[in-house]
This record gives sequence, structure tokens and C-alpha cells, in this order.
Amino acid sequence: MTFQEALDLATAKLASISESAKLDAQLLICHACNTDQTKLITYPEKELSNKELTSFQSILTRRSQGEPLAYIKEKKEFRSLDFFVNEHVLIPRPETELLVEIALELISDKQAPHILDLGTGSGAIAVAIAKQRNDCIVVATDISQQALEVAKMNANKHKVSTNFIHSDWYENLANQKFDVIVCNPPYVDKEDPHLHQHVTQYEPNEAVISKKNGLQDLVRVISSAQEYLSLHGYLIVEHGFQQARQVKKLFKQYGFNQVVLYKDLAGHDRVTSGNT
Repeated sequence: MTFQEALDLATAKLASISESAKLDAQLLICHACNTDQTKLITYPEKELSNKELTSFQSILTRRSQGEPLAYIKEKKEFRSLDFFVNEHVLIPRPETELLVEIALELISDKQAPHILDLGTGSGAIAVAIAKQRNDCIVVATDISQQALEVAKMNANKHKVSTNFIHSDWYENLANQKFDVIVCNPPYVDKEDPHLHQHVTQYEPNEAVISKKNGLQDLVRVISSAQEYLSLHGYLIVEHGFQQARQVKKLFKQYGFNQVVLYKDLAGHDRVTSGNT
């Protein structure tokens, strides 16, 4: 089978499950053959070896069944950094980069700020902040020990110093205080019509789904944040665009000032911040 034949086969097979079937097909072939897209396009007549063909057929089957490309490649880009991901962590989304941008803006005039990343998952938020501001003192928590192992791998990969703590939200933080708390909690209701079946099938549900119409974990994060924030410290959380009004109300209910909503690239209210 040639590159072109493999590309045609994969594109046709993925058309029903991917809006970017041809790109997915290219990336699968590149992954199976340890090559790049330039060579794939330049040498369409190149034959796959038996080993490459076996690998390609295996991962094509996985992708055609709905498994995310990031899990197949065990890699996802976030703020121009490559992160290792597996089934124990949520795949970083582009809209979550907004959390990092806001945090960096809010600490731009602070020296050696203390940052807390609640529910760190792959460590993408914590590592991206630490990479940009190496003077930060970053603490990252997660209830999943397996997720913390992934996050530690990513911190080591990008050579940043981060203190990882196994904790159910704030539970094991003792009396620490932070200048900024960032959090992308589970905020999707299990009955949400926008929730894709491939997300619930492959990604860790505990990192996606929250009870009480998706608000349970947001309430836990917002209601206790003041205890762990320094004077004039900030809480920044991601949420569903349809939850913006409720989240803003929660911020005010629990004593936050200067509550601000931020829109994602699609123009949806995706992140809320407030300070003490």
C-alpha cells in the first residue's frame, strides 16, 4: 500500500466520525510511519513497509471507532508545547489556553507569584504558566494519582518546577495562600445535549461531568477559594458558556470583587475571574 492509497482509505473511513477526516488520515499515517506531512505529500507513491502497514491498520481502526487522535498519538499541543496524554487525563482544549493567558496577565506585575492549579490533569495549565514565568511558585493538585503521574512527566519534559499534591480540590493544601488560583473543573451535565459520546467513552468522566446541572464542582471551587487566596488574590475558572450567569452569581455570593467574564475564540463566555 502506498502513502496515497493509505490516505484515500483512511479519509473515506473517517469521513463519518471526523470533520477533518483528511487531516486525521495524514496524521495517522505520519504516526504509523514515523514521517511528516511534507514527505507524505511529496512522495505519494512510497510504499509502507509491513510493520508500518500493520501499525497504520491498527490505529486507523481505533480512530474509526471514535478514539481521539490525541490518545492514539499520546500527544496534544497546548500553547505551542507538546504534552503527553493518555486515558487518565482530559485532552487539553484550545479554549483552556484562555485561562493561562488571563493568569499571566494578572501576575504580570508580581514577583515570584504563588499559583495554584486545581485539578491539573495533564498539567497543561500549570506547566504552561511555569514555562512562561519561571519565577512562579506553582502548586498543582488532582484527585487522580494516575493523572498526577502524567502531569509530573510533562513538568519534567518541559523542565519546569511544580509541586504536585494528591488532593480532592483544596483538601490537602493545609494553610497555603496563593496569588492566583486557576481551575478547569468538570462542568458538563451528564444530560447535556452537547456532550459527545466519544468524550464519555474515552475521556475520564470524572474530569468532564459534574452533578447538579454541571455546577457541583464549580460551587466547591468557588465557595472555598477565599480561604486559600492572598489579599487581592484572583480566582480564575473555566465553565460552560451557558453557565456564565450562574458562575458570576456564585463569585459575588462568595465575596469576590471585580468579577469579569472572558469570551473564548468562538465568542462564548468561557472564563470568569474575581479577586479578594
